[in-house]
Amino acid sequence: MVQTTWQDDDERYVIENVQQYGWHVATIEDDPSGPAFAYSIGLYHTLKQPEIIIFGLSGNTAAQIINVIGEEMRQGTTFKDWQENDRILEGHLCMFRHVDEGFYPDYLGFAMWFYRPDDFPVLQCVWPDRHGRYPWHPEVSTDFFRNQPVLAREHPWRFSEGKNRGVFTTKRVLDGTHSILLVSHDEEGDWQFLCGTTNRAEDGRIVSLEYVIEQHPAITELADLPVGWRAMRDGPDQPRRRVKSEPQGEE
Repeated sequence: MVQTTWQDDDERYVIENVQQYGWHVATIEDDPSGPAFAYSIGLYHTLKQPEIIIFGLSGNTAAQIINVIGEEMRQGTTFKDWQENDRILEGHLCMFRHVDEGFYPDYLGFAMWFYRPDDFPVLQCVWPDRHGRYPWHPEVSTDFFRNQPVLAREHPWRFSEGKNRGVFTTKRVLDGTHSILLVSHDEEGDWQFLCGTTNRAEDGRIVSLEYVIEQHPAITELADLPVGWRAMRDGPDQPRRRVKSEPQGEE
């Protein structure tokens, strides 16, 4: 239950914004203890969708992004842990991660006041670097990692990409008649999971990364395959060998 006892002007302002617009956005400037961040208050109250927090951007930019997400939610879009979205940041993907409740006191104080004593869910909107890599990617810079701390709970998903990232495969892999003999993590960051028995366009399929892993869970061992590398094997019971792909166009 939302508390409506106003103790000061800031609390009154939050309540009025939630009543008028559906949510309020709190912005916190960067300081020696950490980067700037912003978060919503009221999305769960108004739309029954998680609150949103985003790090490392100016208050105005972060507020605009949160408002875009809120409007998407109002239109019926849902956001989930490890899900990527290409409609929030123009020209870029972003990913949503479930925020562990242990981080609430440090970053979501006003939201805790608003909802007390009830629980409420929060998703972090995580944006990539200029190479499309998220903060947990092993090759991101230290500054980028520090500028965007990830408040997610531990999760067995081992890929850097989101569960709904589109990947290339074949109908023979999907129907279970053939094993995955070639895994390619292309220079552009795309994944291919191929059976090695067909290269016909009509046999190709694009599905979510999560779907491939559900059908072939052993592929998880290749989650750390670097961009520009391949993993191949000669048969279903043979070991995989990793090799660096030859750059296209080179002789």
